[in-house]
Amino acid sequence: MRKGTRISLGVLVVAAAAAGAAPGVAAEAPKETRVVGSAGAHLPGQNGPGDPVRFSVDARRSAEGVSSGRFHVNHLTTGGQLFADFEGRVDCALAADGMGVVTGIIERADLPGAPPGLDLVGRRVGISVRDNRHAPDAIGWSWSTGGFEHDTLPCTSTIPFLRVDQGGYHVTGNAFG
Repeated sequence: MRKGTRISLGVLVVAAAAAGAAPGVAAEAPKETRVVGSAGAHLPGQNGPGDPVRFSVDARRSAEGVSSGRFHVNHLTTGGQLFADFEGRVDCALAADGMGVVTGIIERADLPGAPPGLDLVGRRVGISVRDNRHAPDAIGWSWSTGGFEHDTLPCTSTIPFLRVDQGGYHVTGNAFG
């Protein structure tokens, strides 16, 4: 590199650093995080597509870090009978690079296909989505690996592992608002 080029690059680096630290320069305000959409997929079956499931999410996290919104999960049998249907309020929404994680507390549950005595109301569950933009999106859910015996921690879920075959999600913002 020539001496003149090094000096010019050095001046640019110093000028850029000074501009970033200059008093009175306002930083861009953080934007709201959103995880929104409704999508369905078929669980893997032994001889082809299995039970259809649908996850609907409308979650947001404000620039101040307050999460809000709703989620709804519907699971039918391959014969079209209701297996499980529940919904609740969002208590955390995070997003980064087209991935979203939403947790929430179940407020209503109809579980005709579940074992007797299972009560989901009041449990925290996690839903994850991948907004693939130009390919099918994907979903994941906390109870796929551990069941409903334990609440998931706030802001956590599994990776989005099941590609959707209808609908999709839109994820905007970043993990900190």
